[in-house]
Amino acid sequence: MNILSESNLKIKNGIPYLEINELSKLRWVKHAFLTRRGGISPHPYDSLNLSKENGDRIENILINKKLIADTFNFNPERLILLKQIHKDKVLVIENVSDLKRPVLEYDAIITNLHNIFCGILTADCIPIFIVDQKKKIIASIHTGWQGTALKITKKVLVEVKHRFNSSPEDIIAVLGPSIGVCCYEVDEKILNNDLISFLRKENHRWFLDLSKANIVQLEEEGIHHDQIYLINLCTHCYSNLFFSYRRERVTGRQLSFIGIV
Repeated sequence: MNILSESNLKIKNGIPYLEINELSKLRWVKHAFLTRRGGISPHPYDSLNLSKENGDRIENILINKKLIADTFNFNPERLILLKQIHKDKVLVIENVSDLKRPVLEYDAIITNLHNIFCGILTADCIPIFIVDQKKKIIASIHTGWQGTALKITKKVLVEVKHRFNSSPEDIIAVLGPSIGVCCYEVDEKILNNDLISFLRKENHRWFLDLSKANIVQLEEEGIHHDQIYLINLCTHCYSNLFFSYRRERVTGRQLSFIGIV
């Protein structure tokens, strides 16, 4: 597995971000895992918040969205943000008409369309990108413990292979910054499902390794260890870089996006 750290952080137009070199080599892919820095939202949403659900002013969010779009050179109207519901619903976009729904209540997007930028908002959950290098298919996934227990990452891969005939050897998977096992303390309800094998016990407290649980789902669907990239930055630990719901409760959400250009 390929592990990235804070040393991989880049800054463009005052906006810090992380990208994967293997994806950047694909000229048809544009992607970035953003941080909380570089925007205009005030405390406690400071500063590059993209979520409308937490109390930030819509004017701030629209300015932040434009800052990102201008920096990475895409039309902000082409950024698709789901109403993330912590389930395992997957939206497949093969036609622009697939977007003409009142509310997009999903936690993952798969598409082969150009100039559709699939956005994920997080503040401890994992943003995951799936890229088929040969078929030119992309997917973005939002998953916390609930989506992980429902195996949404596995379901996205099954859908990509079934609908687009993708081969595991052609797929790159990237797990973005999320809360680490160091900080993700969980309660008893986690102990009663498939996540029990990803728990660590310390001083009578249980901690969940969310990244490992999703890496196993990738591997179960044939994705080789060498094709998996993990940005090993805990959103709870790195308060200067990331929003964290566990740490702050009332806070913003950072954006991760991927698109075909």
